[in-house]
Amino acid sequence: MFGWLRRSTGRVSDPDALRNEGLALAMDWGEDWLAPIQPRLRERHPRLTAAELDALDATCRGAMKLGHETVHALVRTHGKSLALPVFAEQFVAEVPWASAANVARLFDQGLYYAWKTGGPAGPAT
Repeated sequence: MFGWLRRSTGRVSDPDALRNEGLALAMDWGEDWLAPIQPRLRERHPRLTAAELDALDATCRGAMKLGHETVHALVRTHGKSLALPVFAEQFVAEVPWASAANVARLFDQGLYYAWKTGGPAGPAT
């Protein structure tokens, strides 16, 4: 599946590193928040095809969405006592390639949005 990573050197680059790079881009704040990651990944990895970039975008956005949803669900159960290890254990079971740095960042973002939308009781009315 990752034969496309062999193009320049004949060696397979670490697919997890590429996914983590994409996940970090997907979580960017500011003007890149929720923006497609393909253009930014293409700049860094010009040998990737459009289909490969699209697949990475889908994988990384899916992981980000799962992370945010997982934090929100855990906040409903744990409230303000929710700790990173609880989230990390559950998230990494679903997304084992996620780096510790991305897991921590996703946890922080998820908490921000969970509390912004009303915390464990759901969206504020």
